[in-house]
Amino acid sequence: MRGRDDRTMSRHVDSTEREAADRQGAAGRDSGRHDSGGLASGGRDLAEQGLVDTGRLARTVCGTAYAMVLRPGVPACGPLPPGLIPDEAAILGRLAGDETIVVADLTRDPRTAELSAVAGSPALRFLAGLVIAGRDGRPLGALCVLDTAARPDGLSAEAAAALVALGRQAAREIGFHADLAAARADRDGLRSITEAAPALIAALDRDEICRFANGNFSRWFGRAPAETVGRSLREILGEAAYAARRPFLARALAGETVSFEAPHPGADGRHALVRYVPRRGPDGGIADLQLLGVDITAEKEARAALADSALKFRAIAESMPQMVWSTLPDGYHDYYNPRWYEFTGMPEGSTDGEGWNAIFHPAEQPEAWRRWRHSLATGEPYEIEYRLRRRDGVYRWVLGRAMPIRDPATGAIERWFGTCTDIDDQVRARETLSQRREALEAEVAERTAALAEANARLTAEIEERTRIEEALRQSQKMEAVGQLTGGIAHDFNNLLTGIVGSLDLMQTRINEGRTQNLTRYAGLAMASAQRAAALTHRLLAFARRQPLEARAVDANRLVSSMDELMRRTLGERVQLEVVVAGGLWLTLCDPNQLENAILNLCINARDAMPEGGRLTIETANAHLDDAYVASEIGVRAGQYVCVSVTDTGTGMPPDVIARAFDPFFTTKPIGEGTGLGLSMIYGFAKQSDGHVRIYSELGQGTTVKLYLPRHLGRIADEPAPTAGLPVPRAEHGETVLVVEDDATVRALVGETLTELGYRVIEAPDGQTGLRILEAPGRIDLVVTDVGLPGLNGRRMVDEALAARPRLRVLFITGYAENAAFGNGHLAPGMRMITKPFAIDAFAAKVRAMIEPG
Repeated sequence: MRGRDDRTMSRHVDSTEREAADRQGAAGRDSGRHDSGGLASGGRDLAEQGLVDTGRLARTVCGTAYAMVLRPGVPACGPLPPGLIPDEAAILGRLAGDETIVVADLTRDPRTAELSAVAGSPALRFLAGLVIAGRDGRPLGALCVLDTAARPDGLSAEAAAALVALGRQAAREIGFHADLAAARADRDGLRSITEAAPALIAALDRDEICRFANGNFSRWFGRAPAETVGRSLREILGEAAYAARRPFLARALAGETVSFEAPHPGADGRHALVRYVPRRGPDGGIADLQLLGVDITAEKEARAALADSALKFRAIAESMPQMVWSTLPDGYHDYYNPRWYEFTGMPEGSTDGEGWNAIFHPAEQPEAWRRWRHSLATGEPYEIEYRLRRRDGVYRWVLGRAMPIRDPATGAIERWFGTCTDIDDQVRARETLSQRREALEAEVAERTAALAEANARLTAEIEERTRIEEALRQSQKMEAVGQLTGGIAHDFNNLLTGIVGSLDLMQTRINEGRTQNLTRYAGLAMASAQRAAALTHRLLAFARRQPLEARAVDANRLVSSMDELMRRTLGERVQLEVVVAGGLWLTLCDPNQLENAILNLCINARDAMPEGGRLTIETANAHLDDAYVASEIGVRAGQYVCVSVTDTGTGMPPDVIARAFDPFFTTKPIGEGTGLGLSMIYGFAKQSDGHVRIYSELGQGTTVKLYLPRHLGRIADEPAPTAGLPVPRAEHGETVLVVEDDATVRALVGETLTELGYRVIEAPDGQTGLRILEAPGRIDLVVTDVGLPGLNGRRMVDEALAARPRLRVLFITGYAENAAFGNGHLAPGMRMITKPFAIDAFAAKVRAMIEPG
């Protein structure tokens, strides 16, 4: 009778929780040797009470002192041994098998001999037990009987059979209560669902008594759920509402599913859609009614709003002069206004769907369908012109348009609304206009051709006139060049005569061994050479090619410093007045050139006043606006410093003013003027980004205004003059690189520097000079000509600065191109000396540039 191994129950009974075991131990200690009658009281449920009764019967039929029923996760129950702890109860329960298992003496079984309930109180000795199996054969627990006396003979056959029967009874009890708990859970779940549902749910029996109602049903009638269940429908509804529903109830109790709308009992505007669903019993008769109600207030309001909207749409559509139509989202036409039927003469409803296809012109049908299908597929607006057949059979042009109406929430197309507008008159007018336009275009083309022919003749005439004007300009240019060349040749021939004659006399005296008067002849040659240099400077100034050493200049200070020089130059018959402006701005220019310009203007003014007069020099801040510069070529609007020279002399006529800045143009007698003074001033002003203007009237005098741009920087300190000092010599063996393509000039400069004590390196061109500068070695100063062939002096220096960023450069030049010096201005660390130059001036500049290092 050992049956299955005792491990069978271990998988089921051993899962007892510690908390439940503690409760079972407490119950066991309270029961002692009695039948645990307290198990049926208080908190024990019916299932536990039934299992206790089963244990009592098992104890009685088996003649034992104790019995117990064990279930997984639940404390043991029955007439339990006193003091039996849950863990040992579980061990004893695991001894049970599918058939009755008998342990005759627990002290002799190694599985139980050490248990405190066996070795100590209550000194258990005998156990018989079996597994309680459910309907599906799965173990539900164990039924055991225990005694304090060993039983070598075990149980009698009758007792064993009774124990098996009680096990089956316990299984039925456990299964019944499990089914009851499941049913209760289903009921509670169903109630939760019905309570959560947004509907009125109730059940009525054949007597119209409410057997079930959810909260929504009860609240709809202003009652609590407890006040609804068990009451008749008449009592819940009231007489008036019940009378309205009685016909529907009768039909439902006869077996028909009935639906109807019912207002809210409170008459607050709400409505519900109610349905009575009959349910038949086993005999086929109506057992009860299921009631379902849904609040349709919002739906009714939406329907009402939709009906109102449809009414308004119809009123608008039927009052419009256009033909109005509407389709479903798939393009099915389901509405046309009266204008459509009036125009087409078709019976109402005959053009629904695709029936409208028959009344528009066959020539436009393919394109119309193509565009309509495209709009349906993409949701894009539909627009096309086509001919539509009128009721009299005449085709007229109409403009068809349609727009999709979309759901605001989803964007899905709900409907298409379209119109057809009769535009036949406009199309006819357009065709007429097109014909007229073609005729006009032909006329315009004809006239254009005539104009083109006239224009060709005019162009030929203009080209001929341009050619003649160009020839005239060339003639005038050659005349000016001839005048310029004649003036230069005249002056230079005079100067060269003085130079050549003096040199010839010097050579004759030297050959004869006579040295008397050599110094006088050298002085005469030097004077002629200096006059030649001054002439070239004036020519360069007019041509804007003179090298400028631009600095910040205070014109007030410069004019004031010239006061004594100008008074000596003007003589006693000319009254000089200098008027300087307060707060005069600085200007950026070459101060030496500005002095020369002012001095030339003063000399011209003196010569214009042979009988004497008044000469005024003024300074002022000036602003040349857009209106002023619009009439002046090459002048920019902005702020300027103005130096004006005004005389009270004879004045100039307009034709003289127009030519006053031309080179070699002069009104003075031959031999009294070169005609380069004003041209030099004009070139200086333009090279300094300035402007010069003459104002004059015959017999009233002349004013010449020189405008120089304002400078926003600060004025720099001028070096003190060094006139009369000895020629400075090299002090520390400095090295000078001389780059000059003219061999004579290169030899002269090199010999001069060598005699002054400098170490000299010579280079004949820019490429050779650049290689020397890029190689290592000491070079304190570079003396270079600007106009070198190939790589000019400025480009050579710019490339050398990468290797020698602090290089100092003295440029020697006859003139300076703007491209070489950026508008004639030199960069820091660079100075310039103009050919021809005096040795002492050249030596002073070399020393001044080397000494700061």
